Amino acid sequence: MKESIMSFFNAPITNKVPAGVCSIAGLHAYISSDPHLKELTQIVRSTTENDKDFRKKKQTLLPYVTPAGVFSYCREQCIVVPSGAFVIDIDHLASIEEAMMWRDRLFADEVLQPDLAFVSPGAKGVKLFVPYRLTFTDTLENSFDNALHTAWDYLEWRHGLKADAANADMSRACFLAYDAECKLKNN
Repeated sequence: MKESIMSFFNAPITNKVPAGVCSIAGLHAYISSDPHLKELTQIVRSTTENDKDFRKKKQTLLPYVTPAGVFSYCREQCIVVPSGAFVIDIDHLASIEEAMMWRDRLFADEVLQPDLAFVSPGAKGVKLFVPYRLTFTDTLENSFDNALHTAWDYLEWRHGLKADAANADMSRACFLAYDAECKLKNN
């Protein structure tokens, strides 16, 4: 795994100025062991029966990152350094057990080769941080879009899963959630 860096934002989602920069390894340590994130995740997950309440709690309480890179402000044109990674977000699974099964299965996928995988804030989804190759012969936007859409097509073809298409924006927020069994690629 190459060590990608990205912007880290404190809650709420209306906060568009990053609090700092984090690495994937640092993010793994935070997601898998931070007691405050665990408490916030439990509060957010207690509202999953009501979509409006869940969305409000998630956007108000949970920190987020921009997996595509470091941004001076959470807006696509404010990218400072690309990370060479994007997020695949799979939602609407039946249970946390199914989410954990997909987290483990997709983390082991030899084509996607995600650097990080964790159960999403709603406990019925998975987030994967997938690396891609930045090229000198193409724009950042084209490299990002091509890698993202290729991964989405593969995911649907190989696993029958549809990724959340809202994550096509490089500056898209990826909410963090506590997952003690979060997966990190070690090389």
